[in-house]
Amino acid sequence: MLYMSAVLFLGFVVGCKKDFLERDPYGIMNEREFFRTDGAGLKLVTSCYQPMFDGWGFTVNKVAIGDESVDNADAGGSDPGDRPQTTEMGRGRPLPSNPLLYETWANRFKGIGNCNIALEALQREGGNLIENAKPVSAETVSRYFAEIKFLRAWYYFDLITVFKEVPLIINVETPDTRKAKASLAELKTQLYKDLQEAIQEPNLPRASALTSAETGRVTKDAAYALMARAALFFGGLMEQGILSGNAQDEYKVARDAAGEVVRNGQLSLLPDFQDLFRGDYAVAPFSKECILGVLRKYDPAFGIGGDAFAIMNVGRNNVGGWGGNTPTKDLAASYDPADPRRMFTIISHNDIFKTSSGGEEIHNYRGYFNDFNLQQSRKAFVPQQYRQNNDLQRSNWQPYWIRYSEVLLMYSEALIKSGGSTTEALTYLNEVRRRAFVTTSKVDEPAVFRQFGQGLKTISEADFQMTYAIKPSDNILQALKRERRNELALEGIRLYDLVRWGEYATTMKAFYQKYGFADKGRDAGDNSWPFPIPQIEIDRSNGVLIQNDNY
Repeated sequence: MLYMSAVLFLGFVVGCKKDFLERDPYGIMNEREFFRTDGAGLKLVTSCYQPMFDGWGFTVNKVAIGDESVDNADAGGSDPGDRPQTTEMGRGRPLPSNPLLYETWANRFKGIGNCNIALEALQREGGNLIENAKPVSAETVSRYFAEIKFLRAWYYFDLITVFKEVPLIINVETPDTRKAKASLAELKTQLYKDLQEAIQEPNLPRASALTSAETGRVTKDAAYALMARAALFFGGLMEQGILSGNAQDEYKVARDAAGEVVRNGQLSLLPDFQDLFRGDYAVAPFSKECILGVLRKYDPAFGIGGDAFAIMNVGRNNVGGWGGNTPTKDLAASYDPADPRRMFTIISHNDIFKTSSGGEEIHNYRGYFNDFNLQQSRKAFVPQQYRQNNDLQRSNWQPYWIRYSEVLLMYSEALIKSGGSTTEALTYLNEVRRRAFVTTSKVDEPAVFRQFGQGLKTISEADFQMTYAIKPSDNILQALKRERRNELALEGIRLYDLVRWGEYATTMKAFYQKYGFADKGRDAGDNSWPFPIPQIEIDRSNGVLIQNDNY
């Protein structure tokens, strides 16, 4: 528009001086000048994190895809017409027009595009950057590169988990460029390349070295953890014959990556699982358990609001939420009754929490779409005393995308799968279980009454070892799968697990036979995954992008 206006203006003003005509329009900064402004480099890196800050496009979406589309939770909402895209996903054969799938595609490719722009710009202008009126060091620029390469791998892995094969774009492309799907092997190679380069960068710090001011930024431990997560996934696909290669090699990659974090990351579990999800978010995001999260702080002075997740996935009626993400009865039944994580994961109908004025808030979950479960997510809920003006959108609620407990479980699984020491695998598996049964509080502090808190008793070390610890005589792999479900429920991980274990179809069919609510699992089968590429992207490609052949 500015260019067209200038051309029209030239047609009428022919007597102006040449230097006047060649001036840039007021208020417009060209790219070269931008990179000489203070803080330009960090702003560029921040743009690569930005898609993860999207409450709807990333946070709500990731948990809807990862938990609500499978057996951990239902879509919930006000009525059967609320968020039908999630209910459709849960049936097992979503349409290519499904908005949830398009949301995943658009958000993650936006992140990839931002990363590509940033990498190209830093390559060209990295030596010209200034921060606080001083030149940015080469070491800092190298750290920027490592962070961005991790983030590109992070977005790509989300896409692979859902769609399997997608276009591989690692350079800045023109708007009209359309690419075909890359093979899974090509995507794996690029993902590993980005993560290896991040890991090998000396200036990318370990998580234990981050200052509080840098909390939330990518670290070497996050890169190792994502490498382990990806290798377990690719190894599982190889075992199923979906991807060619030696699954043992992948499990060794996962073992070495997770083991590096366990041995040298100087990380640890919070003693009390409650501290992760109490609602105050004063300790956990800055603890040695949180490896990757997205810091959220309600701060109207800077126009920063809370995450949409914190109202979308909280109970309706007097509680004031929108009723999404309703944990299933099947998830609740998967917990040992003595495990307090069930209480800190699931709120039941008629549970009572304290109000900010000292009264009682009785959770009423009747009369809306999740009437079947009568349960909501405790991990999404912020009690009144931790929000401003009792507003669910005015809190510091935030997600954890990689926790140290998951790394311990990945290491345990990788040891088992790669033929490593069973004794060592049990050590790390039981470290997670011991936190749950022995050191986690048996009381939800902001609550008055919790159904799943009834009967919880203090468990001694001796009781744990005798009754609750996983033993060599147990089916260790099955115990580990259950442990992952109980530890990580409603954090966006379950679909990833079911797909890589080859258990998606059997799990969802069994779920439909047992419950049948909203036809969840009715159409699930061996040809359900990968899910369909959004039809709008197929149409835009003019025949270059081909739909997955199972749809």
